[in-house]
Amino acid sequence: MYENSIVKDIENVQTIYIAGHTNPDGDCIGSTFAFALAMAELGKRPVILLEDYAEEFNILKGREYVYRGSYEELEPEIMFSLDCAEKSRLGKAEEVFEKAKYTYNIDHHISNGNFANVNIVNGNASSACEVVYEVIKDFVNIDRDIASALYTGILTDTGGFRHDCTSERTHQIAGRLVALGVDTPNIHTKILMEHSLVSARIFAKAICKMKLENGIAYTYVTKEDMYECGAEPKNLDAVVGYLLNTAGAEVSVFASERAGNTVKLSFRSKRTDVNEVAALFGGGGHRLAAGASAEGNVIDILNKAIEEVRSRLDENDR
Repeated sequence: MYENSIVKDIENVQTIYIAGHTNPDGDCIGSTFAFALAMAELGKRPVILLEDYAEEFNILKGREYVYRGSYEELEPEIMFSLDCAEKSRLGKAEEVFEKAKYTYNIDHHISNGNFANVNIVNGNASSACEVVYEVIKDFVNIDRDIASALYTGILTDTGGFRHDCTSERTHQIAGRLVALGVDTPNIHTKILMEHSLVSARIFAKAICKMKLENGIAYTYVTKEDMYECGAEPKNLDAVVGYLLNTAGAEVSVFASERAGNTVKLSFRSKRTDVNEVAALFGGGGHRLAAGASAEGNVIDILNKAIEEVRSRLDENDR
């Protein structure tokens, strides 16, 4: 149904604008790259509006469509938001999205606000890449490059097919992508295993402050830590997952100071619904993986987040 509407809606439009969320992760990058490649396959000119991302994702095709100019004069006929639960999470691209004459929202977050003219949201999907696959498979020839981008997003958002969002359908799709020639050893190594020296340094800062109390593993980094290590937000992706892998941890919470007075919170969980906690701070995501941003002191916000998590863990123990 949706694939037919997309083909119809882009028929007379040459330039297709595509945006992902701020601090783009593997699923955001993979889905925007794959969708851009799909649009190029149809003879369109894709333009990706995306913030700076971790350099390891440059092994993927599609990066050539990332726009590096000013957003001020962009006025799209049609624009697609991918892997973004709320319009505000588009960052600087939100203003462009607001000016678009027609908009699509393709996502998998259960907290999605259905903010576009057309909303294709599947909260049961493992990733935005899984949703994109289902959308484009019937009107685009998915080649190795598109398959590689989609596989990367599925791989990262499922934690290497470990998270409970990984369904039978997820494995079926991954298998079909692999059959198209995806270099899985290279993607697993480059995306999941390798890291830069800068990432290692800020990771060490975070882990040195780590604590494990009553099933909650938590830590934080300050702007001073980031400056000392020469780190950027893209260097922080591995921290919250590492915390959850600590023996005895049921939930992990990671707080990082960002520009101004903003603190970014990241949550991961084995059983407890952290989407509920993230929502208290204006964020959201998935039941076992969520995030939020709040204004204030990093320690105070981290402690408030821990309190909310602890109250839910206590409820589960009753």
